[in-house]
Amino acid sequence: MKKLIIIFLALAACCTATAQQKNKTRHMTVTIVDEHVAFRIGRGINNMFITRDDTAQVQKLVDLNLHVKLRDEPAAYERMLMKLLKPYYEDNWKLVTSAVEFVPNTNTEVFRYYFTKEE
Repeated sequence: MKKLIIIFLALAACCTATAQQKNKTRHMTVTIVDEHVAFRIGRGINNMFITRDDTAQVQKLVDLNLHVKLRDEPAAYERMLMKLLKPYYEDNWKLVTSAVEFVPNTNTEVFRYYFTKEE
């Protein structure tokens, strides 16, 4: 009987020792605000916001003026967005979903990207 209990305890200890710890999932939102203003004097407002689940927020000013011909704008816009998001992909953040909102009265587009990362 003692041998049976010892074997049972040894197996139980072995199973708990090899059990994987659950990874923590971190969350982050990247928001890019693109105001289509015909004329602006001075420096633009912060238009890129990175918010993590620990409520830390980083604000950046990124130049969204593509300086390209109208026919080349869609492809240039995609390249610019990928250039902004690439550092997060390289840091193992995974895109969960994205959304685009157009605000007509201010002629503004708001792009939101939701990322997760396993640690």
